[in-house]
Amino acid sequence: MNQPDSLVRQILDDLEPRIDLAHVARARARNRAALDYANVDRAPIVFYLPYEGTQFTPYPYAEAFADPAKMMVNELLIGFTSIYHAVDLRDDAPYCLRPNLGIGILSSQFGAEVRLVENNPPWVMPLGDVEKLRALADAPLPDVHSGLVPRALEQYDYFADALKDYPNCRAAFQFTMPDLQGPFSIAELLFGSAIYPVFYDGPGLIRHWLARITAQMIAVYRVLVAKTKGDLGAGYCYQHAVAVKGNVLVRDDSMINLSPKMYREVVLPFDQQLGQELGVAVHFCGRGSHQVGNLLQIPNLGSLDFGNPEMNDLDALYAQAQLQRVALLRLAVPENELRASTIAHRFPRGANLTIKPTSVQHAHALLRQYQN
Repeated sequence: MNQPDSLVRQILDDLEPRIDLAHVARARARNRAALDYANVDRAPIVFYLPYEGTQFTPYPYAEAFADPAKMMVNELLIGFTSIYHAVDLRDDAPYCLRPNLGIGILSSQFGAEVRLVENNPPWVMPLGDVEKLRALADAPLPDVHSGLVPRALEQYDYFADALKDYPNCRAAFQFTMPDLQGPFSIAELLFGSAIYPVFYDGPGLIRHWLARITAQMIAVYRVLVAKTKGDLGAGYCYQHAVAVKGNVLVRDDSMINLSPKMYREVVLPFDQQLGQELGVAVHFCGRGSHQVGNLLQIPNLGSLDFGNPEMNDLDALYAQAQLQRVALLRLAVPENELRASTIAHRFPRGANLTIKPTSVQHAHALLRQYQN
């Protein structure tokens, strides 16, 4: 057994007796009920905990990208929330492990270079100028097991093998999807910024690529979802260490750069196809309020996930979304408003919250404040 494998076992040895499966079941029920607009005792809340332990040391990202054991160490210690500390905090965070390979899984299948620069998450290098994209437009779709997909499958197998001797960890841990992005975000990665003039010069080329990407994304999802493990049931998943209504989280960050009309006429049909075939949630970072009316036209849309909730009018969006029972994910409020009774008046159903505390001790104090 090499050093990273040994470290995985040491961390699991530490976690195994600390996991409270009854708490895990309560959090699961609360998370699921909130997504369904059912009555809950309080809105679910997840604290994105920093890792403050001294016994174990995470690996640089570039090393973890290439080594399943090192990636598992990092997922346990420094994922969206530190599982190492979350098992003691006992907020509503699911204990999630994912193949954290960055944004380039689909792009790598279409031939884009995924580049690691120092200790940063991967960069995707565009395929070339628009004429090259035009020349590649009618190529056969990539092999569904090409690019980074084998690396993701290897990571899932490592997670499963590592947990086989730890019944509490095996019962509590969820295996979640890697970041598949979304059709337009992938198209932007392949084209680079040159994609935006094409909306005016020849949007048919963008539609053609979006159709290809959507078909490939569905195929890759079906391969990877067989390796995931979740306890919320069909139609739900976990992403970003929160419960999600929708089988897959579509990342639509790039759509915020478009007008509502441009998104609706060129991009929306492909997000609607994903909704129709898979059932989705949609994520965006930044200010995306201008697109929410379009997003609510996606069939089988279960929830909206906010990377920057502070940049959006959450009360206005909640008023829109609740009409269709679309849940809002990862809402944030000021600390002085972090009380369950206050949240119950503002977002009575169909929402969960995330908070980024300054320390683990700070998280414990805020959770007590919220619950009381």
